[in-house]
Amino acid sequence: MLGILNLQRNRPEIALRYADLSIAREARVPNAHATRGDALHRLEKYEEAADAFQAALALNPNAYDVLTNYGITLVRLGRHDEALACYNLALEKQPSSPDTLYNRGVELLRRSRHAEALDDFDAVLLHSANDVDAQIRRIYTLCGLHRHQDAWTASENAVARGMVSPGIHQARGYVLMGMGEPARAAEAFRQAIGMRAPSEAGDGDGLDHLHAGRALVCTGRYEEAFLHFRQAATSVPMPAYAAGDHLLAMLQTVQWDDFEHERAMVHAAVASGKPSATPFVMAVCSDDPQRVRQAGETFAKDMCANVVCLPMAQPERRERIRIGYFSADFHAHATAVLMAELIEQHDRTQFEVFLFSFGVRHRDDVAARLAKAADHFLDVVDISDAAICALARELGIDIAIDLKGYTQNCRLGIFAGRAAPVQVNYLGYPGSMGATFIDYIIGDAIVTPIDHAPFYTEKIVTLPGCYQPNSPGMRPIATTMGDRACERRAAGLPAEAFVFCCFNNTYKITPSVFELWMRVLRSVSGSVLWLYEPDGHVAPRLRAHAERHGVAAERLVFASRQPLPIHLARHALADLFLDTFPCNAHTTGSDALWAGLPMLTCLGETFSSRVAASLLCAVGLPGMVANSLQQYEAMACSLAANPGVLERQREQLLKARSQAPLFDVDRYRRGIEDAYRRMWDSHRRGDAPAPIAWTRH
Repeated sequence: MLGILNLQRNRPEIALRYADLSIAREARVPNAHATRGDALHRLEKYEEAADAFQAALALNPNAYDVLTNYGITLVRLGRHDEALACYNLALEKQPSSPDTLYNRGVELLRRSRHAEALDDFDAVLLHSANDVDAQIRRIYTLCGLHRHQDAWTASENAVARGMVSPGIHQARGYVLMGMGEPARAAEAFRQAIGMRAPSEAGDGDGLDHLHAGRALVCTGRYEEAFLHFRQAATSVPMPAYAAGDHLLAMLQTVQWDDFEHERAMVHAAVASGKPSATPFVMAVCSDDPQRVRQAGETFAKDMCANVVCLPMAQPERRERIRIGYFSADFHAHATAVLMAELIEQHDRTQFEVFLFSFGVRHRDDVAARLAKAADHFLDVVDISDAAICALARELGIDIAIDLKGYTQNCRLGIFAGRAAPVQVNYLGYPGSMGATFIDYIIGDAIVTPIDHAPFYTEKIVTLPGCYQPNSPGMRPIATTMGDRACERRAAGLPAEAFVFCCFNNTYKITPSVFELWMRVLRSVSGSVLWLYEPDGHVAPRLRAHAERHGVAAERLVFASRQPLPIHLARHALADLFLDTFPCNAHTTGSDALWAGLPMLTCLGETFSSRVAASLLCAVGLPGMVANSLQQYEAMACSLAANPGVLERQREQLLKARSQAPLFDVDRYRRGIEDAYRRMWDSHRRGDAPAPIAWTRH
C-alpha cells in the first residue's frame, strides 16, 4: 500500500522500493508485482516493467487492469500486436473498462482501423462524457473516416461542455483542414499554442506551429507561415518534417540566410533515413535523385505502415480496361487543365474512365467539363481512404492512377490498401514515391532515362515523347493591342530593353540561381528581369538581393496574378524565359512555349530538374537545354546578344502549336493508352511489373 500511495504522489523510485520490499517478504502477492511494473513504467524501464507485469499475471491471469497496463508498456516497447492482444483479453474479462477501451481505441486508431476505434471511444464517453482525451481521439478518428462535419460537431460539443484545452484546439485545426478551411484551421492551431505554458510546450507546441504554418501556406500567407515553421524547426523535440517545411518556407519568402547550410543539413538527415523533409520538399530543393527516393520511402513507411492490404481478386475478363484517375484537383487547376482533353479523347471502345474526386468541391467550368468527359465521376471527398479503396475494388478498377503523389491533399492510403491490381504514379508528383504499392511511374526518355531506374521504386514507363499531356483547347490566349512598346510600358517594362522573364513560383528560385541571373543582368546592358509576385513581400526582398549583387532594384519588374488568357498573352512582351534549377518550370514551361516564348533551361539529375528539357525537345528546341549552370549562364548572355535567333524560335513555336508532339493530344493519347494496355496485359499474364518503353514515335 505504501508503494501504491507513492505512485499516487508521483514518486516512482520510492514506490519501486516498497514494491521490492513487499515481494521480498511475500512473492505471491500479484498486486505487489503490478505496483512494481507501474513504477518501472514511470521510470521508463519498460523491459523490466513488462517482466513485472508478466509476474503479476502469472499469479492472477484475470487482472484486467494489469493486462491493460502491460499492454501500455508493450506499446512503449513497439510490440503493438502483443499490446492489442492484451487489451482484447482484458476486455473479455471486463468489457466496460474505460481505461482498456481507451487504450485499445488508441491502438486501433494508430492502425487506421477507424470504425473499430470509434466504437471504443464512444464506449469510453458513454461511461465518462467529460473525458477530454477520449473526446480528442474520437475527433481524430472521425477525421480518419473523413466524417469532418461530424468531427466538427463533436469538437463544438466538447467546447460547449467546457472541454477547452490545447489538445481540443489542435484537433479542431485538423478538422478544419479536412473541411478545406485553412484560415480557420491556422487560428485553431494558434489557440492551442497560446494555451500552453512554456513549460508545457514540448512536442505538441512544435506540431501546432508546423500545422499552423502549413495551414497559412494554403491561404497564401507565407510570411506568417515562415514564423511558425521557424518555431517548429527550433522546438525540442523537432516534429517530423519540420526542417524541410522550414527550408521550403525560406524559399517561399526569399529569406535566404543560411539556406545552403540548412539544405545540407536536411539532405544529410534524409540520407540517414530520418523524417526530416517531405518528398515534395526534396523534389523541389534537391538535384540528387537518390535523396528524393529516400524521402519517398521514409514518408510512405511513416504514413502507411499500418494500412492493411487485402488480397486482390482474380482480374475479370471485360471488353474495356477500367482506368481510375484519383485526384483532389478536378477543377481549374494546372493538372486538370493539362489533361482535360486526354480524358475527353480516351478511346471508349477500349477504356472505361472513372474519375475519383477527393478534393474540396468546386463548381467551375473545368470541373463541369471533366465531369461530363468521364464515363463515371465519383465525388468521394467525404469517405475514408479505406472506403475509397473498397469502392474502387467494388467497381472493378483495373488501373488506379494517382495524380497527386506527394503534393497537397494527397491520399496515399487509398493506394496503400491496393485500390486496383495495377497502380501508377503520374503527372502530379515529379519523382519516385518510394512506395512498394505503386507499380509504375509515367515518364519519358528525358525525365526518367532508363539508367535512372535505381532511383525509382516504380518501374519506368517511357512514353514516346514528353510525359506531360497538354490540352491546347484549354489555353486560350487573349487578344493584344498590337503595339508591343505600349503594352510593355503598361506592364511596367521598358519599351525597348531586353526582357528576361520567369513566371515560376517564388519557391523555385534558389539563391544560387538568382545570383546567376544577376550576373546575366550585369552582362546584358539595360536588360530587366520580369518575375511573378505572389504577395507584397517578395519584390522588396528580391530587389534588395539584386542590389547586393550590384544590380539596380528597378531592373526587377514584377507581374501580378492574372486570368490564364491574359497571362498567356503577356508572354509576348518578354524575350526569353529563364528557367529555375533544380526544380524546373512544369506547367509554367509549357504555358510559355504555347504562348510562343523561347525558354532556356539547365538539365539536372532529378525528374523535376529535367522537365523543361523534355518540353523543349518535344517542341523541337533541344538546343535550348544547357548541360551545366555555367553553360546556361553563357547561353543566356549569348541569346540576348542575338535577337534574330530568338525571333526564329518564336516563329518555330507558333508552328509548334499545330505540329509539335508536345501539343498533339491524339498522339499523346495513343502512347499512354498503349502503356495502359501493356501494364494490364502484363498483369493478366501474371508477370511482375517491368519497364515499358518505345523505340518508335
